Amino acid sequence: MTPRARPPRLWEGILSRILPWRRRDEILGDLQEGFERRDAVDPGKARRWYRGQILASIPAAVTLRFRSYRDSRTDNDMNTLKQDLRFAFRSLRKSPAFAVVATLTLALAVGVNTSVFSIISAIVFADLPMQEHETTAMIRGVNAELGVEQGSVSPADFLDLRERTRSFSSLSALTEAEWALTGEDRPERVSGILMTPGTTETWRLPPVLGRSFTAEEDGPAGEAVVMLAHGYWQSRFDGDPDVLGRTLVLDGRERTVVGVMSPRFEFASFRHADVLAPLRLEGQEASRTDRTLFVTGRLAPGVSHEVATEEVRSIASQLAEEHPGVNAGWSLRSAPAMDSLINSNGRRMMLLLQLTVAMVILIACANVANMLLARATTRSREMAVRTAMGAGRGRLIRQLLTEGLVLSLAAAGLGLALAYGLNEALVYISAGAEEAFLMAEIDGRVLAFTVGVALVAPVAFGLFPALKASSTGPASALRGGRAASDGASGGRARGILVTTQVSLALCLMIVAGLLTRSVVKLNDSSLGYDLEGLLTVRVDLPDNRYRDEGAPVRFFQEASEELAALPDVDAVTLVSALPGIDPASRRAVEIEGVQPVEGRSAPAVGFIAAGPELFDVLGLPLVSGRALTDSDDGAGVPVAVVSRYVADRFWSGDPLGRRFRPAGTEEWIQVVGVVEDVGRGREIDDRGAAANVYVPYAQDGRAGMYLVAAAPSATVEGGPVRQALWQVDPDLPIGAVRTMERAEYERSGANYAIITLFGVFAVAALLMAVVGIYGVMAYSVSQRRKEIGVRLALGAERSGVRRLILTQGSKLVVGGLVIGLGLSLLLSRILESMVFGISATDPATFLGVSALLVVVAVIATLIPASRAVRTDPATTLREG
Repeated sequence: MTPRARPPRLWEGILSRILPWRRRDEILGDLQEGFERRDAVDPGKARRWYRGQILASIPAAVTLRFRSYRDSRTDNDMNTLKQDLRFAFRSLRKSPAFAVVATLTLALAVGVNTSVFSIISAIVFADLPMQEHETTAMIRGVNAELGVEQGSVSPADFLDLRERTRSFSSLSALTEAEWALTGEDRPERVSGILMTPGTTETWRLPPVLGRSFTAEEDGPAGEAVVMLAHGYWQSRFDGDPDVLGRTLVLDGRERTVVGVMSPRFEFASFRHADVLAPLRLEGQEASRTDRTLFVTGRLAPGVSHEVATEEVRSIASQLAEEHPGVNAGWSLRSAPAMDSLINSNGRRMMLLLQLTVAMVILIACANVANMLLARATTRSREMAVRTAMGAGRGRLIRQLLTEGLVLSLAAAGLGLALAYGLNEALVYISAGAEEAFLMAEIDGRVLAFTVGVALVAPVAFGLFPALKASSTGPASALRGGRAASDGASGGRARGILVTTQVSLALCLMIVAGLLTRSVVKLNDSSLGYDLEGLLTVRVDLPDNRYRDEGAPVRFFQEASEELAALPDVDAVTLVSALPGIDPASRRAVEIEGVQPVEGRSAPAVGFIAAGPELFDVLGLPLVSGRALTDSDDGAGVPVAVVSRYVADRFWSGDPLGRRFRPAGTEEWIQVVGVVEDVGRGREIDDRGAAANVYVPYAQDGRAGMYLVAAAPSATVEGGPVRQALWQVDPDLPIGAVRTMERAEYERSGANYAIITLFGVFAVAALLMAVVGIYGVMAYSVSQRRKEIGVRLALGAERSGVRRLILTQGSKLVVGGLVIGLGLSLLLSRILESMVFGISATDPATFLGVSALLVVVAVIATLIPASRAVRTDPATTLREG
């Protein structure tokens, strides 16, 4: 029999893919007959005729396809969608274990992704308080030698900058402040902001009620006025519009309420402000060493940020030349307001968070894809029956993707609840100290992100399994046999997915391990004293009532005596900053006999004002010399006890009797003792971390001090402490009464929260990797049951069969470890500036995490392997 002439397959295939399936056989059949008749006469002309017919038919085929698609959508879309959803729910209900595991896996990934996105969104898409922030710049102090990237500006530098700049139409400055509010039932401490008049104009943020401050209120003789923060106005005064003109007694001085600030001002750390008062700089001697001002500027018309940046840098250079003693090494940097929200370390952390959440979602998708691949094999007969009944491949793929969408949407709902809980946990763990966690919220943008993930995820984890499931021929699938399994290609696909999971899980676990070990190192660094049995309370004296010389010293002397009289208190001392916990007041110093290096910053140390019994109460041992005593008063020679680190840094020999002084001052301070370091290396960059000097409180009196009580029985509570202090001054607001251990925890709260976040990533990745390995090996063993039965029936040792299965699983794990270690080494470059006390490629962390992953992977492989070798060979062969 003569075989039929075959038309050109390329052209036939082109038209076949364009035509709707209902017309495909009819049209191609007509073309086939025409080709056969012409081929019998002239094969060359027949081929040319066929190509011409195909090209001429393409426009009509496209039109037919479009009409078919439009008609099918018009008639069947809603019905088809309902059918797909009903079938998806019915199919998932038949496999509850699969549905629950897949949903929980995706929910875990969606939850951590949503939580992290809410944090990143709060920063990247921050709704800045100033209007038209594109033309607003923030000006920060910079000192590369001291590692200051986004510091504050001194009042004197601000005044010089405001006078000399031409790039800004206005410059404003503000700083944080606190006042004692009296005249109510109990005195209370209110937080606030001191800001220069014109700040609301610079920010283009008019008050919602009343007015802002005027230029006349800038000087010493200006009227005593305040504005209320919007939240404080609502909570304290119930939003009363008649609040204007009311009087608040702050630090004993009556101040008139003239306005209410816009709620937009309550941003980041500004949200803690209750009241705002004028920052008075004019007519006063402005400090050039106290860098405390947050400076913003509005660009002049036609001036770009680049021009403003260059001018600010130039002015800073002039100031460094004019005031070399205090400004050497310091510069000023102007940048758009949005770019100034976070520093370089913050940007690295955000990048790391983005990478890790991407890894988590990829691991989850790989896990669910693996489960779907295994499930697709068991559903091959179902797919074959549907194909035989006329369902096209596209219809099957859509059905399977609909099932994935149902899983994903269910996971999104659970993920949102998980994200909310995780955000609340981060705020709690960080003790409310990290503004990014406080700002994070589940808003419309975050909801859109979660929904987007839920819609995209089914394609990521479901498309390949759907393609695989829909590719099985109906005849072979209905016969059973080899086609009912997924063959070598399916096994390779699942192996690749598991290897991907293992590698990404290893990366996340190593990152979490490095950050955890870093914080542990940070907190294990010796403070030099035991925190247990120490109680602290912060007291800030109002200036107006303690303005007289010696008044603060007398108050704290009486307050110490009252606290010491409490039954559970053994001793009381004073300190301006909790050593090793709070940052000390850093000042540049000059060392007697040491010539400063031209063009470089003067070395800086932390000044801590201390009472005479500080070292005894804390248990800090003296290295040499003596401690501070009661005789070190204002009438005596200025003295200091320096830390060992300061002594080693500035003096090669015995430091006793040597002298130093704060830069820009005339009076020398004599070293009378050396004390052990407190908190050496507790700062991430380790520069000046323990460079502390302790000066007598009587010689460096401050309005704000901590009272530290040794209370070993730990029965002293806040109430008795406050009552004792009110015995000295009943109108004085008292700060939080805390144990030293609580103060230390609050200092490290943000670190603990970050560890928690990455710990969740690591645990989630480990669990999903283990589930993936177990699932693949369990499925592989189920596919090889007959083979294993034959091996055992022929006399193979059970240990040998177990070893064979373990070897198969080990190959996947080893491949994942190799790739994961390579990715981790790349990530270590980002982590270099974030870890402390260890290397970003710390071998112990890399090896320990790898070993842990290997152990759990072996266990996950061993369970199905052990189950397989316990199977009776005869039973297995009968089933086969």
